Amino acid sequence: MQILQVTPRYYPELQFGGLPQTVHDLSRGLQKRGHRVWVVTLHSSERATAQVEQDGIRVCYLPWMGSDTRQIPLGTGMLGALVPEADVVHCYGLYNLLCPMAALLALRAGKPFVLEPLGMYTPRARSLRAKRIYHRLFTSWMSRRATRVITTSPGEMEELAALVNPQRLVLRRNGIDIEPFQDLPPAGRFRAEHGIRDGERVILYVGRISPIKNLAQLVQAFYDVALEQTRLVLVGPALEPGYARELTRLVAILGLDRRVLFTGPLYGEDKLAALAAADLFVLPSLSENYGNAAAEAVAAGVPVLLTDSCGIAPRIDGRAGMAVPVGVSSLARGMQIMIKDPAALDKLTRQRSAVLGELSWDEPLAQTEELYKAVLRDAS
Repeated sequence: MQILQVTPRYYPELQFGGLPQTVHDLSRGLQKRGHRVWVVTLHSSERATAQVEQDGIRVCYLPWMGSDTRQIPLGTGMLGALVPEADVVHCYGLYNLLCPMAALLALRAGKPFVLEPLGMYTPRARSLRAKRIYHRLFTSWMSRRATRVITTSPGEMEELAALVNPQRLVLRRNGIDIEPFQDLPPAGRFRAEHGIRDGERVILYVGRISPIKNLAQLVQAFYDVALEQTRLVLVGPALEPGYARELTRLVAILGLDRRVLFTGPLYGEDKLAALAAADLFVLPSLSENYGNAAAEAVAAGVPVLLTDSCGIAPRIDGRAGMAVPVGVSSLARGMQIMIKDPAALDKLTRQRSAVLGELSWDEPLAQTEELYKAVLRDAS
């Protein structure tokens, strides 16, 4: 098969969360299975047309106008040329103009397209009015015309059930590359670099510094639980400066300046070093269609506390960590249990090895491949 992946963000722009890595991993996995894969995307800062290779994947960057968060694709001749050559067009995400454009071109060329909303269907956190307008203009139309709509959690599947015919709705989890997390750097490296003393516990968050990640509640819960000799380490890019300033002010108001550490974004070996130093990983999000960061923490052997609004929560809860409702008190209680009660922690994480076997890309890749084959059968 020749597969065209259409995504507003792509590897190596990891500052935009899990999407760039996820699409890259899927593309590499499909290529290893003998398929030809093209990726069409937009760069966050470079505005000119460019074609490059990323780990053997051919990537076409389209020109655009606007801002880095509101991009209007231009010069779509390349996209228009690639769509008729593809067997399947796979569109990732909502709230961008690239995917509706690709979907329209696919329909005109008589090519099936698959839509993967990435948990974005229910508007949350910010720009709610603009997101509702996008749904009226594009989401409803794409959902009706897509050959399949992919969800990555049962919760997302429920959200889309009223919009998409159940026969076209598919549940397929995400995956991670487990291998890098099996050989972590020494824990002392990260501690030395960031002034964390021996004997201090580390509660770690890795992800975007964004309202959807619910970090204000995490900081408040950390203050309320008052754990001695414990640092809260927040790792990730601050793409929304206003929210980052609010969070910094909250830390100062609570007198946590010396106990809460903002490291900025960390990737590769630096992220692995942070996981090696962690005693507990926390993902307090208001919503996550999956939660790759929590999966990576499991792969690194770190106990996980996460909110039950994360798609991966049922897989982790009581097996490799603990899922709690969104809220300051529940997050504080979860931290208290997992840091101060070794017996409870052991019970909550004793099935980690079984969970680890459920996190690789093997199953999702096979499922995606079969999905494409079914789509082509339907179109024939």
